[in-house]
Amino acid sequence: MFIDISTYIGHWPFRRLINNSLDAMDSLARKHGITHMVVANLNGFFYKDANDANLELLEELERYSGKTEFLPLAVVNPAYPEWEKDAHEMIKRGFAGFELAPVYHKYSLAPEMLYDEYSPKHRALEVINLAEELDVPVRICASFENNRGRSELDSYTNLNSDDYFALLSKNRNTHVFVTSFSPLMADEKFSQLLKTRRNTYFDATCFGYEIIDEKISEGVLKAIEREQLCYGSLSPFNYMEPTLLKFELAKGLDLETAKNASARAFKSLR
Repeated sequence: MFIDISTYIGHWPFRRLINNSLDAMDSLARKHGITHMVVANLNGFFYKDANDANLELLEELERYSGKTEFLPLAVVNPAYPEWEKDAHEMIKRGFAGFELAPVYHKYSLAPEMLYDEYSPKHRALEVINLAEELDVPVRICASFENNRGRSELDSYTNLNSDDYFALLSKNRNTHVFVTSFSPLMADEKFSQLLKTRRNTYFDATCFGYEIIDEKISEGVLKAIEREQLCYGSLSPFNYMEPTLLKFELAKGLDLETAKNASARAFKSLR
């Protein structure tokens, strides 16, 4: 079993994607020996109703006849009315978990004051708690583009360790994928949280090339178990070779462990 935890179909408004359909990703996966891909529809980041993107993904899954097994995530916008109803329905229809896009849906991972100081609303936590109830994982992507290469029309906001700490410290049970984020840059507070929150997963392929110099053992990574470091091809990028090369060159990463480290997060793979 070889699981890629960070893939997407759909379109990115700011540049052209090559492998953005299930069939195209199936070919890419089989070329590199990947058996499972955790996938969501990027269109849900930009549609007014994110659930329309989930229905698109369902349609593509119904047409798909390849060999790679896809674990679909339903994009959930907790700022949208009736999101709970849609979230329940998508799990019933076969989705394996939820995807949160706080940067593009414009809410914080920390509590928000929507109306006044007496009405706090923690939108992301509501989704995390629902995921725990349904026993499904949640994926949260810190960013899709490097700030230096982003379109001027794109958001220049990235999620950081404080954002994640505000959420993950409130719910320690739900399996959460923290993708496109390097814990090497996190502070000690986040490090301490990870010592007890073992069902947090990272795509180790997003770590900087400093891991080649054995810095993998420094800082916050002392608190991360090998089973929390997974393989992610870092969609919406188009090629897998650079991410696979990191595992070959890194001193502290074990690709064989990372291949199926995330399996326990999914009911169908346990």
